[in-house]
Amino acid sequence: MENSFQTSFIPKKPVTSAGPDKEPKSLFSIISIFLFIFSILLSGGLFLYKIYLTGQQETLSSTLLKTRESFEKDTIDELELFNKRTEATKTILSKHIVLSPLFSLLGEITIPSVQYTKFEHQTNEKGFYVEIEGIARDYRSIALQADMFNTQKGRYFKNVLFSNLMKDKSNNITFNLKFNVDPAILSYENSIKAEDAKPVEVPSTTTIPTSTTTSTSTTTDTLSNGLDKTTQ
Repeated sequence: MENSFQTSFIPKKPVTSAGPDKEPKSLFSIISIFLFIFSILLSGGLFLYKIYLTGQQETLSSTLLKTRESFEKDTIDELELFNKRTEATKTILSKHIVLSPLFSLLGEITIPSVQYTKFEHQTNEKGFYVEIEGIARDYRSIALQADMFNTQKGRYFKNVLFSNLMKDKSNNITFNLKFNVDPAILSYENSIKAEDAKPVEVPSTTTIPTSTTTSTSTTTDTLSNGLDKTTQ
């Protein structure tokens, strides 16, 4: 007896797509919806925060207005006038110049064998300009004086020029001197600050021997005579 098997390769149910293929699309949809909801909430939060800031600004403006109105008008006018005067004073002070530091510094760097006989100053496009006529013992004194303008103390004098060197009847050398001055030493404001910054000198209580006192006095007289010659 022969065994017979009936085998059919035709599926009896319709072929459908597998379930797992739908999962990526569903996950993408969920993420998209979540981002959409989040953007709506964020926009709403920013809008509410803007409304809050606007309200705060109006409240502060109203408070400031009430505070301003609480002051007397005369007091406000007086304060405004005082502020204008203060600013004007600062402007005048910043432009005001003083010549005493110039003379003091010029006296410090001038050697005893050089004297100044005429001093003129003016303000030009380059700043504060000085013209001096003077007399020196010899040409070497003028050379030494020119070197003094190149020292640390002489750095405030710019474009220094000696000219018209001539011998007079006494064999002294007359000359003309020109230079510009650094505005820093002419500033009245800087002069006041420098005076305030000076340390207070405390008198010494140490007893000085008589011989030392005499020597000191002689030295002081010598320096004074040299300074008088310098500033003549």
